[in-house]
Amino acid sequence: MKQHAITLAHGTYTELKDTEGAKGTEDKLLWLDIQGTSEELTHFLKERQIPPFLRRRVLSSQRFPSVFSGNDYVLLSVPARKTWVQKRSVSITFILFAQEVITLCRDEGYNFDGERKQLAEGDTASIRSASDLLIALLDSLVETNICNFIEARSQTENLSLHVDNASGKISEQTILDTRRQINHLVNQFEDFFYGLADLHALTPHAMLSDAVREKLRDIRDAQNHLAKNTLRLVTRLSELLQHCQFVLQQQTDQRLRQLTVLSAIFMPLTLITGVYGMNFAYMPETGWRYGYYATLAGMVWLAIFLWITLKRKGWFR
Repeated sequence: MKQHAITLAHGTYTELKDTEGAKGTEDKLLWLDIQGTSEELTHFLKERQIPPFLRRRVLSSQRFPSVFSGNDYVLLSVPARKTWVQKRSVSITFILFAQEVITLCRDEGYNFDGERKQLAEGDTASIRSASDLLIALLDSLVETNICNFIEARSQTENLSLHVDNASGKISEQTILDTRRQINHLVNQFEDFFYGLADLHALTPHAMLSDAVREKLRDIRDAQNHLAKNTLRLVTRLSELLQHCQFVLQQQTDQRLRQLTVLSAIFMPLTLITGVYGMNFAYMPETGWRYGYYATLAGMVWLAIFLWITLKRKGWFR
């Protein structure tokens, strides 16, 4: 199990060696960042004397966002991805107490290393309470989502350039794989937005002041805008897929047209060959000295005539 215990007091960042016995006080904010398996998280929550019903909510196998609150705590679970190509999002749970914030993750697909580094470098001026730390962490998640969106948009633009370029070749499977990945991203962004919306919609809570709610609303609106823009990428990829299928259909039609032209040219020649291949006793042309050469010349002339005629009618376009 990976665990980090950080205290913030009067703008001073301190990382503790052990989480055992660590507590937040009126003048000291405590942040516990925990990653581990379900069994390890269960053991940790029991040690922290977290009530059983809260433990059940934290360790639930649900993948959708959830918000739960009591008189002295707020619980929020939201999905997150470190990179946009990550196949599966991970669920991050925030438990907010008066002077204590616990972040829990059952997988190693996400971590707050960057956020801890920022705090260690002295970026603590705006964090005076547990709700301020929660807002800072949620804001960092939105920034990660923005980075993932930019990467997904760049990939979509690259595919668009390949498709628009007449000489560029790209497979339908590449577009399908990219669209599938971005669809996963859209689902995660929407679930994250729903979690923020539920948290903002909580009845007035002692830990969520008006100033905190205003910041939370801004984060929620930014995430909603991000989800809508990401959904547009899916629409764009669907259009690219339709374009590729249309081009492929055109190429198939062109090949079929060429085969049809060749069939139209060689069909009369095949007929002539079949006629003179019959074994009748009396066939005047077979006894003619120049019959063979005349037949070949007639077949060549007929092939050229059909070729020119079909070309003028636009069958080779």
